[in-house]
Amino acid sequence: MDQGNGNNKWKDANDLEFGQLFDYNTFRDLGHSKDNLPPAGYKKISVHLVFDVKHDGRHKVRVVADGHLTDIPIDSVYSGVVSLRGLRIMLFLAELNQWDVWATNIGNAYLEANTKEKLYIIAGPKFGEVQGHILVIEKALYGLRSSGKRWHERFAECLREEGFQPCKVEPDIWMRPLMDNSCYEYIAIYVDNLALGMKDPQILLFSSWWIVVMFVSLFRGLSLLSSSF
Repeated sequence: MDQGNGNNKWKDANDLEFGQLFDYNTFRDLGHSKDNLPPAGYKKISVHLVFDVKHDGRHKVRVVADGHLTDIPIDSVYSGVVSLRGLRIMLFLAELNQWDVWATNIGNAYLEANTKEKLYIIAGPKFGEVQGHILVIEKALYGLRSSGKRWHERFAECLREEGFQPCKVEPDIWMRPLMDNSCYEYIAIYVDNLALGMKDPQILLFSSWWIVVMFVSLFRGLSLLSSSF
């Protein structure tokens, strides 16, 4: 594809994706499959690549697990998202209290969580130097049946560390009282997309976890008056 386009955009996107997989310790390398055996009780699956061009022209490559090859989980893997009604209420409260409203997306969100599924792959040519190695999947790789649930749990832990609690009526809107207990601040979650209605969203920047993970892309200035909700 790059040869036809006269550039290296897909190659660069591919290198970035595989580099991030190893940066996140997504796999545990057990060595070459000719010399080693997979761990007992683990199932072999495969992965595939998804190619996409983003709205801003960025080229994106994603390694996705073939989750249809895994066993159907006994436990629920349901992961909720904020409703449109809940988001509208949150935006209304933010406008009422004259708060800033920020929207952001968390890059490689699922890879922040560990998986509980016992799976491994045999690395293909795209994995470079580890081709042919047994790679045990350690992180909630995109495409696994339980990855959405694992990410939801992981992010909930981080929000609780920051003093937020889920709303009882709208559990994917998280609330935190101000220091003077005059009102609440809110974070609405739609998988890895967030809307923050807060008095000062920059306060979250002082937490190292939020700096590294959350503010990968940030769009300021979203308001109830200019939105289409």
